Amino acid sequence: MATVIPQVHAPALASSMISSIYGAVHTWDDSITVTDLFGYSGHAFILNIERAMCASGPTGWDWGAILFPLRQLYSLKRLCANCDMRDVDEARELIWERTQVSIDAGRPVVLWDALLPEFYLAYGYDDENGTFNIQGPAAERVAGQVSYLQLGQHTGQVWAIFPSPREDADRDAARDLALRGAVSWHHWENERDAQWVFGGEAWDVWIEAMREEELAVEPAAAALNHHVYAECRRQAAEFLKWQGEQFATAAACYDTVASNLEAIVKGWPMNAAQPTHNERISYAELLVIARDAEDAGVAALDEALLVKK
Repeated sequence: MATVIPQVHAPALASSMISSIYGAVHTWDDSITVTDLFGYSGHAFILNIERAMCASGPTGWDWGAILFPLRQLYSLKRLCANCDMRDVDEARELIWERTQVSIDAGRPVVLWDALLPEFYLAYGYDDENGTFNIQGPAAERVAGQVSYLQLGQHTGQVWAIFPSPREDADRDAARDLALRGAVSWHHWENERDAQWVFGGEAWDVWIEAMREEELAVEPAAAALNHHVYAECRRQAAEFLKWQGEQFATAAACYDTVASNLEAIVKGWPMNAAQPTHNERISYAELLVIARDAEDAGVAALDEALLVKK
């Protein structure tokens, strides 16, 4: 028998996590916006890059860093095979059971790697066939239905987020945690030979990867970086504009970051042919401008937070 929550919508975003969380929480909080979620979670300000500019760069977030501020607005319970020290089959079974309970209560669930290594919104299930109704990247290829046994098939990571309302929601606390976290993240102390580079140093890794004569990955995989981060920084600029005059300078800086990343997006769409080396050199120059603008934006943000404090 199929059970489906009606009128659920996960918007088409480069960041599938925010898209899915929005689709889930908007079912009970119609005051929330996409910009709210980007800003209050801190997702708009984070930057991670793998040293080889791997396709999973934009999704290699520190989950705790994002979910911690957002927990000031919503209850976000997580079930994770690795984190909970569970066998993946056991985790799949538990996610299947708990997702049914959540959907029966009218609350969609966020699934990781249900079809691709992306986030998906589960808004229904068929208990006879063991399938979820999902929205998210390429879901239309499978008519919006996947078996719960497929969870983690690409990454080996089996986990889900179960959002629900919180009576003592505190937007001010979420904002302060997210913005202070953005400053801390920018100044992250990276290990010299670590696979991942976080914060301000990630810009230099990205710039050098863009300048390399040969791309380290497929063009679409590399393009995922600027598509995701252009979206994040545009949302960062908009979120800061909403926070008042004291954040105006930081907002203007992030506006510059977003504009330069959006110029790369325009020149290098997803699934486009590989750009020439000269074209990528020009994109690297845009990244340099964006990096410097973000440095200035973080400094302005830090100053604004000190004044607010």
